[in-house]
Amino acid sequence: MKIQELNISLNQQNYLEAIYELCVTHGHAHTKMIAESMGVRMASVTEALRSLSAKELINYEVRKTITLTKHGEDVARELAKRHKIISDFLHQILGCSMQRADEAACRIEHVIDEKLKDRFAEFVQFLKKESEQGEDLIGKFQKSYQDMLERQNG
Repeated sequence: MKIQELNISLNQQNYLEAIYELCVTHGHAHTKMIAESMGVRMASVTEALRSLSAKELINYEVRKTITLTKHGEDVARELAKRHKIISDFLHQILGCSMQRADEAACRIEHVIDEKLKDRFAEFVQFLKKESEQGEDLIGKFQKSYQDMLERQNG
């Protein structure tokens, strides 16, 4: 599935992810829950819900629970997968804090194409496998980076 070809805006992708997370956690979402999780006004949520419903990505009726359609769930799951791959790379490999990795992944995941996402995932798996087999490439990189930072600051 190529998200870029679905004509879903960055904002709509963010709403889909929020709804997905709420559905995973609570089984459904409500406008207020979405507004609180995203830090936006309920009026903004309502507008986004209408557009996502028109694209048949969510099941939405005013004052009712909100769920994802099968297609919406597939798209949201793919977005969540991209987010995790990028966040893991930034945190586990590059050594960014979890918060910084999560925030950066949130921005990157919406513009990265499928092939590059797959390369990120394969690279992370390669490094983890090599590290498990005794060649701690991740540790070597992180030490090298820390040494460079100390040289710059000291």
